Amino acid sequence: MTKNNLPISIAIIGGGFSGSIVAAHLLINATFPLNIKLIERRPTFGRGVAYGTKYGCHLLNVPAAKMSAFPDDPEHFLRWVQKEEQSRGNLMPSVVKPDTFVPRKIYGEYVQAVLDEAEAAAKENVQLERIKNEAVSISPDANGATVSLSTGQTLRADKIVLALGNFPPTDPAIQDKSFYTSLRYVSYPWSPHALSDIDPNDAVLLIGSGLTMLDLAVALKEQGHAGAIHVVSRHGLLPYPHKFTTPYPAFLSVEGAPKAIRSLVRLVREEVKNAIARGYDWRAVLDSLRPITQQLWQQLPLEEQRRFLRHVRIYWEVHRHRVSPGVADIVAEMLHSEQMVVHAGRIQAYDEDDEAVDVAIRKRHTTDIEVVRVARVINSTGTECDYRKFGHPLIQNLRSHGFIRSDALAIGLDVSPNGALLDVDGVVSQILYTLGPPRQGRLWETTAVPEIRVQAQELAQELLRSRNYS
Repeated sequence: MTKNNLPISIAIIGGGFSGSIVAAHLLINATFPLNIKLIERRPTFGRGVAYGTKYGCHLLNVPAAKMSAFPDDPEHFLRWVQKEEQSRGNLMPSVVKPDTFVPRKIYGEYVQAVLDEAEAAAKENVQLERIKNEAVSISPDANGATVSLSTGQTLRADKIVLALGNFPPTDPAIQDKSFYTSLRYVSYPWSPHALSDIDPNDAVLLIGSGLTMLDLAVALKEQGHAGAIHVVSRHGLLPYPHKFTTPYPAFLSVEGAPKAIRSLVRLVREEVKNAIARGYDWRAVLDSLRPITQQLWQQLPLEEQRRFLRHVRIYWEVHRHRVSPGVADIVAEMLHSEQMVVHAGRIQAYDEDDEAVDVAIRKRHTTDIEVVRVARVINSTGTECDYRKFGHPLIQNLRSHGFIRSDALAIGLDVSPNGALLDVDGVVSQILYTLGPPRQGRLWETTAVPEIRVQAQELAQELLRSRNYS
C-alpha cells in the first residue's frame, strides 16, 4: 500500500530480455498497487533482437544449464525447455541436456512464458500494460516523468527503466561514404530483409568477424546460399568455439590482481600456459575469472581501461564471447571449402556499377590493396555503444536536455551502482534507471544473460524500495 493508496507507475522502455525480466520481477515481488507499462516497438514482447530471429540455425552461445532468467533458480530454463522438447519437432534435439545449445527462437518463447506466468500470478492490484509503441522523449518533473510515444500519445510514470539493449553498428569510416546509400549496402544486420533477394550464387561481403557475422553466415547457409562469403575485419579473428572443460580453480583475487593491464594480461597468459601443461584447457582459465571480471575492470585506473580497449579488447572478445560448437562446425566447413574467405584489413573504397560493387581492402600491416567483387555488403561490425553518435530520437532528447551523459570511456552511459543514470552534471537521477549494455563502462561484463538477470533482479528490488511505502 502506498502512502496515498494510489498505484505507483513504472515505465519500462524496451520489451526484450532485459525489460521483460525486470517486469517479471516487479510482478512477482510487488506488495502494493503498481502499474507496469512495458513499451516495445517490435511486434512481440520478450524477444528483442537476439531472440526474435527466424533462423533455426541461430543457437544460444551459452548452454541451457546457464540460461535461467532467475539467478537464484539456475535450472529454471533447463526445466522449462525439457518440458517443451517433445513438442518442438525438428527445431530442437530430441533430448535437451544441460550442455545443449538451444535455438535462440526457443529462448525467446521462454522469456515470453516467464513474463506471462509472472503476470498471471501477480496480485490483483499489480498490473502489467503492454504497449506496442516507441518512446521518443522523456520529460522529468518533480513528480515523475512524462513519456512521449511516436504516435503522439503520452503516459505518466513515477520511475522509468531504459532497457534499450543494443544499437545498430555505425557505418565503417571511409573517405567517400556515398556507397552507404546504395541498395547493395545493408547497414542494419538484424533487419528482417538483410538477407532477402540475394541470388544464391552471388558473392557477399560481411564487414566484421564477430558473433553478428557468424549469425549472418550460418543464416545464408541455411537459406541455401552457394556463393562466396567474404569477411573483412581489422584483425581477421573469429570467435573461438565453446568446449566443455574441467573447471579451473581460482588463481587470482581482486585484491591481489595487478592494476596495470599489461601486467594483468601477462599474469593470465602465464597461468594459461601453466594450466595447459597440467592438462587444462585455456577456456577453463578464462572462465575462472568470470566471477570477478567486473571487479577487476572497476579497479583498473581509467587510462588502463583505455589501454585495454585499444590493445586487448579484440583478443578478449574472441576468447571470451565464444560460439556454440554447432555453429563453429558450420563455419569451419565453410572455411575449409573456401566458400568463406576472411580478409584481415580495412576497407578503403567502394566502386559500384550496374552489376556489383568492387570493394578495395588494404591488407593488415601492409599497403597492398585487394579487391573483392560482391553483390551485397552487410555491416556486421557489432553494436555501436557510443551514445554521442546515436540519432535515435529518445537518445537525442535525453542527451540534448542533459538527462544522460556518456561514461568516461564512451562505451555506455554514466550510471550509479544501483542502475540510476547520471545527468550531465553528474547528479544521480531519482527517476531514470538502466541495465544491460548501457552499463558497460561501469561493469564491462554486462551483455550476457548471466549478468543481466542479476541486474534485472537487483533493479526491480531497487525500484520497489525506492519510494516510501507504508
